[in-house]
Amino acid sequence: MSKTKQPHFRMGRILSRLHKLIYVLFRGRVVSSRRGINFLLLGTVGRKTGRTWTVPLLYIMDGSRPCVIASRGGHSRAPDWLLNIRSENKVQVQIGPVNWTGAASIVSEEERTRLWPLFVKSYRGYEGYQARTTRLFPIVAVTRDVG
Repeated sequence: MSKTKQPHFRMGRILSRLHKLIYVLFRGRVVSSRRGINFLLLGTVGRKTGRTWTVPLLYIMDGSRPCVIASRGGHSRAPDWLLNIRSENKVQVQIGPVNWTGAASIVSEEERTRLWPLFVKSYRGYEGYQARTTRLFPIVAVTRDVG
């Protein structure tokens, strides 16, 4: 990665941590939705540390399943949370004030083809992110645990 890109990603990490802090403090009331874009908190188990890592992500609903996209702002590497899901698919989700556990899975190519335009409609920046890399962004769906 070039040195000119690093401040962008560093700033993104800072903003992500701030977003998460505000989301948790106000139980999602302040930053769970902004200008028609919905955000959730996704907690994954670190594949190396075993600790829970939580990130705020834009999501869309596919029926009863929230779906997130592993864009990492157009970076050529996948985000850590996706690598964690590939190792352990049990996740924690917070949407607004509601917390629950579920199982995350990468959607099929057919589902991705159907969902991609919905993500772009929700946030046009995804088109630019995709243009920055040859990596095809996986879409992850979370199914709520029953019980």
